[in-house]
Amino acid sequence: MLLKDKPFASYYEQIEKAIKRNDIVSINHRIAAFLASYFDIIFAKNELLHPGEKRLVQFAKNNCKILPDNFEKNINDLLIQPNPNILNILDTIINNLKKIL
Repeated sequence: MLLKDKPFASYYEQIEKAIKRNDIVSINHRIAAFLASYFDIIFAKNELLHPGEKRLVQFAKNNCKILPDNFEKNINDLLIQPNPNILNILDTIINNLKKIL
């Protein structure tokens, strides 16, 4: 729920508000928090201990049997800045994650 479905102050809502304010630092900060939770969920789903903060995409690709559709592409797309499609990318990431839960 914290990614998007929480009634108030989900990461998605915080990113949306930061985009409306054109607050690029806040956008970056909230995306980082979103991705931290996203990887926590993926590693938990795969019953793996979190490996730390470095090379998470590569670690997940090498060690996780279950990954959301377009896992690496969506993360790469999300991190291209400035990017007017952030919310659409987040929607896609969240929907693909929900499919594996």
